[in-house]
Amino acid sequence: MLASIMIASTLAATMLTSATAIELERLPTRPDVHWIGVSTPSPDVVWISGSKATIARSVDAGQTWNYSTPSNSTLEFRDIEGLDDQHAFALSIGKNGNSRIYYTNNGGDSWQLRYRAGGNQFLNCFAIAPETNEVWGFGDSIDGKWDLLRSTDGRNWLSSSNAVGSPPLSAEGGLAASGGCVRYGKNAWAIGTANAATARLLVKRSFGIRFKAIETPLPAGPGAGIASVWPFAEDHVLMVGGDLKHAERRPRIVEYKDDSFTPLAEPPLSGALYSLTVTRDKQLIVSNPSGAALLPSVDSNNWLPLSDANIWNSACNVDACYFVGKEGYTGKLSLPVTPSPQTRD
Repeated sequence: MLASIMIASTLAATMLTSATAIELERLPTRPDVHWIGVSTPSPDVVWISGSKATIARSVDAGQTWNYSTPSNSTLEFRDIEGLDDQHAFALSIGKNGNSRIYYTNNGGDSWQLRYRAGGNQFLNCFAIAPETNEVWGFGDSIDGKWDLLRSTDGRNWLSSSNAVGSPPLSAEGGLAASGGCVRYGKNAWAIGTANAATARLLVKRSFGIRFKAIETPLPAGPGAGIASVWPFAEDHVLMVGGDLKHAERRPRIVEYKDDSFTPLAEPPLSGALYSLTVTRDKQLIVSNPSGAALLPSVDSNNWLPLSDANIWNSACNVDACYFVGKEGYTGKLSLPVTPSPQTRD
């Protein structure tokens, strides 16, 4: 039994290290929408969001889609968090009241406006802790104060400008490239900052009172910083980013662990990295307008190109990963089957 498990695992690893074995399946979605947000809470359910105030939901793993528009304006929904096939939150970006959070409890048949930001607020991203339904949103700092938004139920929202143990740097905010600048995982919250003299990582445990701000080696300055984070614990976070104006600046992908930063192998994509996703088997997927690539593990140096399409974001469930981008791009990567654990005879 043990030998058969090892053979199956080896075959799965081979699939993920052979460029000829990996191919993204193109999915049929509206070509007139630039898709940016994506969430897949279960193998059959996928939510995507983007331009033209448009959101789509699939309940058959991306083969067919139902479309909805929470607002009749030209809002751009850059972040979506699907809880299941019926419930989801979606975030639009922009100033002058265009940063909003909508909620549906009927699969997108109707949407409720749950939060509308003030005129000078610009929300970049948000995330939900599925165990508690706690929500944190992150916006650009205003008048020397953090713009953090918190809800314990997705209905009532509180400004949390004092939720970080130190004040923001001048112009410190976030990058709204993929909705990944805030994430929750393994009882930890992580936020990546941008646009200031230093790109910083904000982290706290799920029951912690305040975020701790940690300086990182990622590129910093206007249009530069951390675009996407992935927490494994309060003291273990992966992050990607770069400089939107200077593609050559490095490092673009870094592991923070036990108070140390380690740059990982640079992916074969040009420019700042927009999104970061970690699969069930801890492979790393990154994407940006140059395409998408996969790294079999943090210890590997061999990135596998997945696509050269203009891809802004990705999300994975236990069976597949989904990719979204400009001009209606939506793709799917089916993951190899992982053998069930068995006891030795």
